[in-house]
Order: sequence, then structure tokens, then C-alpha cells
Amino acid sequence: MQIPDSFFGSLTVEQFLSEYWQKKPLLVRGAWSGFDNPLPPAAFLKLSEREDAMSRLMVQHEGEHNWELDEGPFEASRFTNMPDSHWTLLIQEVDRLVPAVRDMLGVVDFLPKWRLDDIMISYAANGGGVGAHIDNYDVFLLQAHGRRRWQINTSPVQDEVLIEDIDVSILADFEADRDWVLEPGDMLYLPPRIAHYGVAEGECMTFSIGCRAPSKKDVLGAILEQALMDADPDDRYADPLLGQDASIAGLGEDVVAWAAGALKEFTADREALRDMLGTILSQPRRWVDEDTLPQDTLAEALAAGGRVRPGSSSQVLMEEGEGGSLKLFAAGEVIEVDGVFRPKLEKLILDSGLTNEDLGDIPEFDDLLDELYGQGTLMVDH
Repeated sequence: MQIPDSFFGSLTVEQFLSEYWQKKPLLVRGAWSGFDNPLPPAAFLKLSEREDAMSRLMVQHEGEHNWELDEGPFEASRFTNMPDSHWTLLIQEVDRLVPAVRDMLGVVDFLPKWRLDDIMISYAANGGGVGAHIDNYDVFLLQAHGRRRWQINTSPVQDEVLIEDIDVSILADFEADRDWVLEPGDMLYLPPRIAHYGVAEGECMTFSIGCRAPSKKDVLGAILEQALMDADPDDRYADPLLGQDASIAGLGEDVVAWAAGALKEFTADREALRDMLGTILSQPRRWVDEDTLPQDTLAEALAAGGRVRPGSSSQVLMEEGEGGSLKLFAAGEVIEVDGVFRPKLEKLILDSGLTNEDLGDIPEFDDLLDELYGQGTLMVDH
């Protein structure tokens, strides 16, 4: 796939990051000039039949706020019987399923791998959309097929009010201050919490490149969960110097200082905290079903050609270790590896993946890849 030299028109990446990233929306006409849709409508609808496709179907019926949401997989007959308008099929993680879609992430290769979530694709019949809503993360909306009208409000939503008693999250009080129709190759970048509403003008497809933005609540919850597992259950509060002047009705300062010290002790080890964040941020969106794990070895899978790569952009991350070693965060696991693996790991993580020709000269590296492949952390594209 030919990645455009610039995704931001006349702006450089540095200008985009300093002026727009997490600050304000940006519309770029012809951001991907001559875009060749790697997944035409018929193939996209077919993809929704797969068990491993995270697909949803939204239909807007007549009447105010009359929405129906259904989850896939879907049989082909479902779409032959659909109305001519006002419905949308969405599939998450299409980059995990279709190599050519994954290659499109090259347009945002300036972002850290852990910040990339997935490419979601929506197909909409005329008038189709998912209602006015906000996302809590940055998103690049690339028009791939047909035309879609986007209305946005450029002021971030502080406290959203949602329509009640429906299965989808739609803003009840959306008012637009910008209105554009996007053609194939046009791109609209939206920072977090910018309200937006897209409606298909005829049949259309939109590719949404979403970024991960973990909440403080989620990260702290995961960290504290790990702290509880690591904590010594016999390490209890003690006060051998308790005096007569101790607070009787209140807590006193000693127990507060003890609790604060326990928290500080846990976060003082920056390397351990880094490892913990690595395990959290490399977790896949979903757990792999054991029934779908590969039954062959990686060498067997690559014998017929193809390339091996992480299941998703953030699923395998790499950090510097001690003494020239490297540290992998692979689907929630921490793995120490020899620095001699660096060139191959960079090709695996930062490039298009590894082929059969990249294997065979470092047995330990081949064993590591084979283990990750068997666990479903790595995938082979043919």
C-alpha cells in the first residue's frame, strides 16, 4: 500500500502535533489522494460473517430516538433484507483481520505504538449514522468510499447529556458549529470529547483510526490490583512506641503515615512501575479464544510465505533493559531478551513484520516467536 507523504496537507507532522493534536479539530481535503479502498463494500459486509470480527449493526427506525443495535456475526441474508437507508454496519479491529488495512497505520507512525488502538470501519446506507456522540480519545476519520456529512461542535463536551432509554449513547443536546461533506481521501481529525455527527449521503464507508487513552481509574485499578497480589499479608501495622498522648477518639498521625508510606513504597520503584504499565498497556482488546489458537508452528505457517506480526499495534512493545538487554511487553507479559534480538524485533514491531527468511540464525529468537505465535500474540498474514 502506498502511504501518502503527508496526512495533513501543507502541515508537517510537527505542526500538526503542536497546533492540533489534543487541541482542536482539523479537516484535510485530499489527505490521502487517490485512496484505493482495500476493503470494498461487498468484502466488508462479508467480513461481518466471521466469528472473530467485532461487528455491530445499528438501524434507525421511523419515530423519534428509535434505534436498534445488534451484534454479529451476521449471515449474508441479513443484508439482502435490509432497508435502503438509515442503517450502519461497524466492525472494530479490522487492522487485526485484514493486512492491507493494518498497513494503513503507516500514516500515523509518528505516534507511540501503545497509543494506537485500532482501525474501525463503518459502512452506511443512505442516511445511516450512529447519532451525535463523543469519544474519549483522538480519532482520524478517513473517508474511504462515497460521501459523508460531518457536523461537529468545536468546544469539548464537559458533561454530556444522553438520550434516555435507548441501547446506544447519543447526545440529547447536540448543536453543530461546523458542517462539512467529506469525499474519498478527505480526513477529519478530532481531539477527545469533540461532539460529532456523521450521516451518509448515499452509500459510504469511513475508516476510523482510533487512539488509546487509558483512564486514570483503569490504570490505578490495575496497579492496585497488582499491589494487592504482591503485598505481604503478614506485613501489618505496628506501634511499639505507642504513648499515652495517642489519640483515643481519632486515628492519629502514625497510622496515616504508615498507610502513606505503603503507597509511596509501592510507587518508588520506577522500574517496577514501568513494567506494570507495560503489562497494562500491552493487553489485547480481547482475550484469545483457545479454540482459535494456531495448531501449527510458526515455521510451518511461514513456509508458504507471508509475514508474522503482532496481533495489534500495542500488543508487543519494546523498552531498553539493563546492560544492553531489551524488555518486551507482550500481551500483558514482561519478557527479558538479549540485545542481539534488536534488529529483528524492530522489524517485527516497527516495520511490516518478519518473513521466513528472517528466521533460522538465532534459535532462541525463533523459539520466542514460536511461543508468542502459539499464544495468539503474533499473527501470520498471507
